[in-house]
Amino acid sequence: MGLCLGYESALRYWLTKSGDECLPDCSSDSTLAHATANRSDIISGPLPFDYSEDRPLHLLVSGNGGRRGTPGVKEHQLSPMLPRGSFRMLAGAVRVASPELTYLLMAQCRDIQELAVIGCYLCGGFSISAEGSGYTGARDPITTPEEIVAFLDLMPGVRGIKRARRALQYVVPNTASPIETLLALTSSLPPMLGGRTMPQVAANQRILVPERLQKLISADELYGDLYFESVKGDIEYDSYDFHTGRYRLDHTSTRRNVIEAAGIKVVSATWGQIKEFGLYQDFWWLVENNFGIRHKTYNEKQLLAQETLYCMLTNPEFRLF
Repeated sequence: MGLCLGYESALRYWLTKSGDECLPDCSSDSTLAHATANRSDIISGPLPFDYSEDRPLHLLVSGNGGRRGTPGVKEHQLSPMLPRGSFRMLAGAVRVASPELTYLLMAQCRDIQELAVIGCYLCGGFSISAEGSGYTGARDPITTPEEIVAFLDLMPGVRGIKRARRALQYVVPNTASPIETLLALTSSLPPMLGGRTMPQVAANQRILVPERLQKLISADELYGDLYFESVKGDIEYDSYDFHTGRYRLDHTSTRRNVIEAAGIKVVSATWGQIKEFGLYQDFWWLVENNFGIRHKTYNEKQLLAQETLYCMLTNPEFRLF
């Protein structure tokens, strides 16, 4: 089998995948029995990125050959046999854990909040930098919650499976940026995990444009950033990167007017409104007020969890790998 990337190395591979890169094919391998972590194989293997002591290479092995202690390399022992579809083929004899297996592996070492973030990123429509944070561009989702569930069903009793299933119920697929992910998870997570008590939310939800207005927007459908169907409310995140300049401002305003004409209440989120945690809390009070959602109060532990989630996804020093 050769080398097999797992844990943070697999997560790095998938989350930095850009929109113009093809996804690797599934490997026919279903065993780690022949996975290696030999220094010679590591040196000669066509790895997708560099590694170091500070950012080690994480490799999956069966455990039959013992630890080798190669500097800058961390070996993780797994059962030799895994379900088909657990690996994807890279160059040469290098494999990488599938997105679904990667999610399960991360469930063994991350808390629920971080795991929900990882799930959103794997199921999201954007890539991040090799530093483990930020936004580098749009791309199709790497996987879906349904595909992850199907994989987890093949791995009963494996370490991390309960945490993986629990976090997955809060994952909102199709978010388009880290800030959209923050907004989505604030909606989907329970208060003790940093969320608010909100109706079910969907990211980039299809909204039909009334026929009379289709010429105005040059489209017969739009996609609401974060849509709460039960209250007919939509949060639009207007980032400075994509909503500045005369044309873009005009398009953004027209888009909002059309969504409202379709009978949907719209609240626009900008970085200036949410750049501090206190402002972020005020923003959500505004959302609840405009969407007709009853305001709630939160205890000290819940407020701390909300602040932790906020800081995680807005702190420029935060790294997923």
